[in-house]
Amino acid sequence: MPRKIEQSLILKGTVTFKEMLMANSVMVDALAQLLIEKGVITEVEFIAKLKQVQAEYEGRRKKSVKG
Repeated sequence: MPRKIEQSLILKGTVTFKEMLMANSVMVDALAQLLIEKGVITEVEFIAKLKQVQAEYEGRRKKSVKG
């Protein structure tokens, strides 16, 4: 069963890449805010993990460009 956001996108019909990207960004932001507000993680932990993952993505991107 699709989630409500997915259902709304399905009902709308074809969506653009920009719309999908925005919907995904909003969901990730909301999830991060909830985890921080509920004390599951701290903002410092979130930012540290975000930087770590960004560096990993960048490293993989550079490797793939080098071939």
